[in-house]
Amino acid sequence: MLCTACLKIKIIDIFADYPVAILHPNIAKKLGVQHLDRIELKNEKTTKVFVVDTSMSYVDEVSIGIFKDTAEELNLADDIEVTVSGMPQPKSMQFILNKIKNKTLTDDEIKEIVKDISYNALSETELSAFITAVYINGLNIEETTALCNALVNVGDKIDFEEKIILDKHSIGGINGRVSMIVTPVIASLGYKIPKTASRSITSAAGTADAMEVLAPVSFNINEIKEIILKTNGVVAWEGKFDLCPVDNKLIKIEHALGINPEGIMIASILSKKKSIGSTHLVIDIPVGREVKVKDKEHGERLAKKFVSIGKSLGIKIKVLLTDGEEPSGNAFGAALEAKEALEILEGKYFDNLANKACAIAGELLELVGEAKQGKGYELAKETITSGKALSKFKEIIKAQGGNVFESSAIKDAKHKITINSEENGKIKNFDVHALTKIARIAGAPHDKEAGIILFKEVGDNVKKGEPLFDIYSNSEDKLSYSKTFAKENKAIDFEKIVIEAIN
Repeated sequence: MLCTACLKIKIIDIFADYPVAILHPNIAKKLGVQHLDRIELKNEKTTKVFVVDTSMSYVDEVSIGIFKDTAEELNLADDIEVTVSGMPQPKSMQFILNKIKNKTLTDDEIKEIVKDISYNALSETELSAFITAVYINGLNIEETTALCNALVNVGDKIDFEEKIILDKHSIGGINGRVSMIVTPVIASLGYKIPKTASRSITSAAGTADAMEVLAPVSFNINEIKEIILKTNGVVAWEGKFDLCPVDNKLIKIEHALGINPEGIMIASILSKKKSIGSTHLVIDIPVGREVKVKDKEHGERLAKKFVSIGKSLGIKIKVLLTDGEEPSGNAFGAALEAKEALEILEGKYFDNLANKACAIAGELLELVGEAKQGKGYELAKETITSGKALSKFKEIIKAQGGNVFESSAIKDAKHKITINSEENGKIKNFDVHALTKIARIAGAPHDKEAGIILFKEVGDNVKKGEPLFDIYSNSEDKLSYSKTFAKENKAIDFEKIVIEAIN
């Protein structure tokens, strides 16, 4: 039987980024709860659901331990009296079990799951079960649409009071910060583009990680709106504000598990685009053996889902299937990818990353009629070569409180090692997954300066001993581990120039 107790707050100097409450085992027993069960904490100002942990050393039988970050969020202080009640298992756990059994969920069941996530009525273990079930069994288009709508309806929204808001998104799995080029291109042509971005889940850097090298990326909704109204563009971390806060909780667990289930991914992307007011959207789906989408058929199925769900949300979507076999640019890692984006805008070179950015920006411009069909690429490229996009990007960096305006101002990691070719041959393809793994072993994305710079492209002839790529890290140990991994796991495939020599 679940009961109630009156307890005093004891703040514990730990930042958990999740509402966990510490109870004395005797109090937990009295309340009828145990480890990972839920309790509801109430006083005249606050009602909050917590996940239970127990300890005899942190709290006594008249106290409840609350971690410092949660206490600050709720304005709780030591010795404040609160009422604590045990809670039954939420109904949504049965729906999660149904998905584990590969049953189709109804709209109401999905709404209940999202509601319980928003109230912290589900523990991280239970969230992991839901995400894993979706990863294994998937969501059909009706379930995905329901999840998208449920995510939109929990959290804040931004209304720019304009009929056209442009946006782009890549489902990731490859390097290259296209958004840091597309955003100033579009903004410089007079269109608003609120580019909210995630941190890395499986890549060497997310767009938010790379942009943070140049400027702050954590803003609330009012700050985002102010920056957009001032410059037309922003590149901001989506985890700071309460646009689809439930989705941010799902992303956190996905990051820990290292998986990104398709149904949740689609709902995550489109719910955030809807919440921020996007009306026209280009989605980039890299296709390749070592990225998230392995073949064209999978990419086409995914594209149809995006377009269909987008239509129901009132978002006009165009999906581009792009080459995921070859790296997008030469850099892997936050600082290195930020530097490459700036170098392109500075006109230092125009590589395949620049081509991709112009293709995506061009499609957006054609989607809204700014450019005629087939002419968007040229208009996007002209804004870069003229310096117009660079000037706009500097405005955006300044408006976001940044002070890095030139690629030369981005510092390198303390340590670097060069990986040389062990054979003669012609580069057939790159293993993007292996290159990403090397960069992550070196410390990316948490070590902003860690990563890889490639020296070669597909089709290049290479001689034995010639440099293939540099690995950067601020840790000598991590650099050594990444070197070992690079030697043991070939990230570059060669075509033999000479197959056999016969005398």
